[in-house]
Amino acid sequence: MLVISRRVNEKILFPGIQATVEVIALRGNVVRLGIAAPPHVAVMRDEVKDRPSRQAAMEEPAPQTQPMARELVHALRNRLNAAALGLALLRKQHELGLHQTLEGTIDKIEAEMDAIRRQLDGPANVQPAAAPPRRTRKALVVEDDQNERELLAAFLRMAGLDVEVVQDGRDALEYLHTHDRPDVVLMDMALPRCDGPTAIREIRNNPAIADLKIFAVTGRTPDQFGDPKAMRVDRWFRKPLNAEDLLRDLHRDIADAN
Repeated sequence: MLVISRRVNEKILFPGIQATVEVIALRGNVVRLGIAAPPHVAVMRDEVKDRPSRQAAMEEPAPQTQPMARELVHALRNRLNAAALGLALLRKQHELGLHQTLEGTIDKIEAEMDAIRRQLDGPANVQPAAAPPRRTRKALVVEDDQNERELLAAFLRMAGLDVEVVQDGRDALEYLHTHDRPDVVLMDMALPRCDGPTAIREIRNNPAIADLKIFAVTGRTPDQFGDPKAMRVDRWFRKPLNAEDLLRDLHRDIADAN
């Protein structure tokens, strides 16, 4: 240990780390020091050296918080999407005078709202849909949630489309191999057995259906599935859906299809 005597305003230099220690004041047996050091040099009292710094505690990530929050947001987006689809279907049923079907749709919306409340505890002005296409277009809805699947299919059917539904990517590929091709596929991206990105790659690698229109419908952001351009998705729709916007874009994209 090097022992050095210093008077007030005299300094001790540490050239190797570009730091200085200056005696600021003397009060009885207490020396007041001023220390100047670069930002990367830690300076602390001996009695607190073993305590985690406040900065380190702030910077240390909570490993589970962000993934759990993302999963909760994704689940809530799915529930809100089903509720939004239910409201859009309810509007169509009312416009068409199908009052005997309203109660079933209301029950489905209430079920979605109950699910949202459970998860939290443990419409704007809608533009009219575009005119129906010249011939009946066919859509394949790929969605693992039964309520979302039925509500979206019912809404699209009321808008004049022929709609088929399947539960996941594997069923979608089987359907496309055994049936006439649809005009568009509405593909949920987070699916069991075979997810959306995997199914889309299979479709794009099959020359018979490689140019099929594919709309991705998801509660996640496109960059969570890799490079969106490389996936060759025609349109991305974020849950909760604005069903009228989806319908308008769908009609516009498939209006000139053969």
